[in-house]
Amino acid sequence: MVIRGRIRGNGRQLANYLLTMAENSEIQILDINGRGALQEEALRHALTSMSLTSELTKSQKGLYHAQINPAYGDDKNMTPADWEKAADMLGEALGLADQRRVIVLHTKKDRTHAHVVWERYDHQKGIMRSDSFSRYKQNAVRLQMEKQFEHKQTPEKNPHRADMKKELSALWQQSTTGAGFIKAAKELGYIIATSPNRRPFMVIDPHGRSFDLVRQLDKVQTKEVRERFKSEKLPTEKTALQSVATHRQMHKTQEGFLDKIAVQQENESLKQNDQRHNKAKEFAETKQDLQTDKQALYHEQAVAFNESKQKITNPNSLSKTEKAALEKAALEKLKKMRENKIQTKGNQLDR
Repeated sequence: MVIRGRIRGNGRQLANYLLTMAENSEIQILDINGRGALQEEALRHALTSMSLTSELTKSQKGLYHAQINPAYGDDKNMTPADWEKAADMLGEALGLADQRRVIVLHTKKDRTHAHVVWERYDHQKGIMRSDSFSRYKQNAVRLQMEKQFEHKQTPEKNPHRADMKKELSALWQQSTTGAGFIKAAKELGYIIATSPNRRPFMVIDPHGRSFDLVRQLDKVQTKEVRERFKSEKLPTEKTALQSVATHRQMHKTQEGFLDKIAVQQENESLKQNDQRHNKAKEFAETKQDLQTDKQALYHEQAVAFNESKQKITNPNSLSKTEKAALEKAALEKLKKMRENKIQTKGNQLDR
């Protein structure tokens, strides 16, 4: 669930906005000053009347406009009575429970949320009801609503806020000068800045989120912070936020560049592996071809040898020319053997 709210004026313009279909598929006026659903003109009259009371004071913002937006799916379980109960709980938390109000439901993209508008002017005291700390009050009542209506719990926007407060409080106690605290905080990724708002000193975390510095320092008051920083020149909150955003963008760009290089290196490595694989495959195929050729050659030589052997052992398979050549070769061999035998006997006689 998300709850947002702020003070504003110009009730007629707000009424026109609440009654404009635009991207809404359905608009339902749920309640006007506790009298149930009325016509559109009654809504315009009520909001105009509620905002005009600001003329009785110095304020120009006589309305408090809030939105109650359950998580997707949880809105389906909200009955008209549940929406009114949610508005009652929020009004109680904001200190507007007994003030005039209207409730309008908008359904957009099959999801319903409520607009609740209160009159801020207190007719008994003649003053405007304060909107101080409304964000903290909205967050606190959001948790109550999620339990009340059994909705999914919304995660905290800054789960590390407790750690940040602990770190900054420790740095404040350890340092004795404003410069020392600013330097130590910077080493942890925090930037100390000034603000033109009611919160004069801000701290920007490494994620580019801005917080009231005094609220992050345990048991430290604004006057103590102002005294320690009186001789320090601090950047404005806007400048500090821009600096963090630029740094994060540069870091993101650098990470993208490094990722690109890593991908290129990985692709090159894969390419080299493919080349080595192809070479090994080509070598294996060539070796196989050589072995096949060698085996074929051995086979051909064996066949030729067998044919020659058959011709020698089977004279009937020889031609006349081959027989004559073999007979001639045999006679020459026999003649040579005789000559060698005669020579051997002569040598023996000489001895």
